[in-house]
Amino acid sequence: MGCPANCGVTIRVRLRDRVPGRRESRCFQGAPGERKTLAFMYQTRLGARAEYRQQQRQLASDSTSLAETFRDLKSLSLDLSYFGPHSPTRTSEIKYSVNLAHAKSLFRFECQNTECVGGDWDLSAELARAVSTRRTALSGEMICQGWRSKATIDKVRCNNILRYNLSLGY
Repeated sequence: MGCPANCGVTIRVRLRDRVPGRRESRCFQGAPGERKTLAFMYQTRLGARAEYRQQQRQLASDSTSLAETFRDLKSLSLDLSYFGPHSPTRTSEIKYSVNLAHAKSLFRFECQNTECVGGDWDLSAELARAVSTRRTALSGEMICQGWRSKATIDKVRCNNILRYNLSLGY
């Protein structure tokens, strides 16, 4: 493999030095006659799920805080329960009080299926409706509309279930 910086040095890479799932290029730097140093430059390949997560993180970080968006809202507590598709058994549960100054107005929660592509649950609209009508409690259920895995895109929906209870204070 030749040097990507075109310095004319031929590089031999041993198989045990390679990192699986990464493209790598190596370059020897230094003037002729000097001891050369080896620099590693890695580019991680993102899968469909990782790309989707990266886009969602960027959207969330670009959104305003809940405190800025909903000025009347003084407190928010959540109780989230996750269920598998067609399963009455809860797989996990999260309870917490939201820090309104730091939480973002894009109010999304990741699907618990580690293979899910393009799913997740967005409670932003439900929260906005509840605040606009000054409700103190909100509960409901959402079904993940992502794909079960990258192998089943356009074939099998994820269908994991999120049941939520929100307590709002003004």
